[in-house]
Amino acid sequence: MLPSPIKTSQTLILFAVLVLALAACSSDKASGEEGDFVLTLYVGAEEVGGQSVAFDELIAREDRPIMLNFWAGNCPPCEAEMPALQAAWEQFGDQVLFVGVDIGPFVGLGSTGQAKDLIERLGITYPTGNTGNRTVVTDWRVSTMPTTFFLNRNGRVHDTVIGAMSSSRLSQRILSLIAANAG
Repeated sequence: MLPSPIKTSQTLILFAVLVLALAACSSDKASGEEGDFVLTLYVGAEEVGGQSVAFDELIAREDRPIMLNFWAGNCPPCEAEMPALQAAWEQFGDQVLFVGVDIGPFVGLGSTGQAKDLIERLGITYPTGNTGNRTVVTDWRVSTMPTTFFLNRNGRVHDTVIGAMSSSRLSQRILSLIAANAG
């Protein structure tokens, strides 16, 4: 027996209201900014000034816009994207700070050890690490791996890409971010 169209519509509306309510509650900042977290670096500590850094503090002291990439050690699309991120870091790192955040343990896509093995195997050098704050997933509304945010110098989201990017798409997004932050 098929469900009634009215009941199905009511269920969908109820589901949408629930999702919106959860999204509204997921950020602990009233201004709508995404949540802060402490990043413990696997690599790139010299670039951010220490082995451990609060993301809000990094935004406050950084002159460059930031590309923030959420990834996982056992995520095939993340692994496929990382060489493009590394190449872009080598090209644009003086203009944009790249920050990778391993959230694999929070989303069931790998352990810290798997993440460290992956970045070593791929030769990743941009600042990348993990956080003990599992709410980073909901605070930043990460629903797909990888997810990348392009933040202006003030830490506001300029652009978001859900899913893996090709080298050309990544370069376009970075150039757009640089242009938006010029001057």
